[in-house]
Amino acid sequence: MGNGDGWDSARRVVGVAGALFQVGATVLAGAAISEAVSEGPSSFVEPAGYAFGVWAVIFLLSLLFAVYQALPANREGAVLRRVGWPVAGAFLCTGLWSVFVPLRQFGFAQVMLLGVFVSLLVAYLRLARSDPGALGRADRLFIALPIGVFLGWITAANAVSLTSEVVRVGAVDARGTGEILVGSVLLLFGGLLAAAITHAGRRGPPQGYAAFAATVLWALVAIVVAQYGASPLTAGAAVVATAPVLLVLLRGLRGRARPGRRGTPRPRAV
Repeated sequence: MGNGDGWDSARRVVGVAGALFQVGATVLAGAAISEAVSEGPSSFVEPAGYAFGVWAVIFLLSLLFAVYQALPANREGAVLRRVGWPVAGAFLCTGLWSVFVPLRQFGFAQVMLLGVFVSLLVAYLRLARSDPGALGRADRLFIALPIGVFLGWITAANAVSLTSEVVRVGAVDARGTGEILVGSVLLLFGGLLAAAITHAGRRGPPQGYAAFAATVLWALVAIVVAQYGASPLTAGAAVVATAPVLLVLLRGLRGRARPGRRGTPRPRAV
């Protein structure tokens, strides 16, 4: 077995193990995680409870990704070689987050959440820069879609979690003006960052960048739903943050609908 074959085999095994670890650790520690995150006052940037149902979608897509990348036919896939390791890293960090939170090691948990974001961003950008001809329909569904949805939620989750972390370390008072201002700034920055990420992904498959943007919008709308009565400022910041994301998304989709324009991909022959 050559060195490349060894790395391919290791990547496939680690991908499956990581996906199982993140799902298993989160499910097994579910009650303890809920207890830990519910301690103390609620955050002014926390989304409505229904929004967290996206984790079921993320876990399902993660397992599908893991199975797909482990298939013998995909062992030497060029796209999977580019994105497989960072996605596996994201799975590992998510599982460790589910270990640290019940232990009240919130600082380490925040580091893991940032690790998930960085890992998925690397995978997302590598996917966007891949040869479009190397992406089949199955690749778009089982690689691009999972990465887009997962990265979208984690981008929004970091804005919420960082606000809570600022409160936890005592930099600002909980449920005070400082928390509102910090949360609002992070939401606005998150919206600009999400718009930039959406734009960067437009060179790649729409299943990636559209899923990313839609998931970010899902989270921002849920923040508005939860906070418009408690904190009009953070709710307003969430509304404003949706604008650049939605604008870039619509421009990207409109550009794909007009083949032949400069900078937009032409449809491939089937």
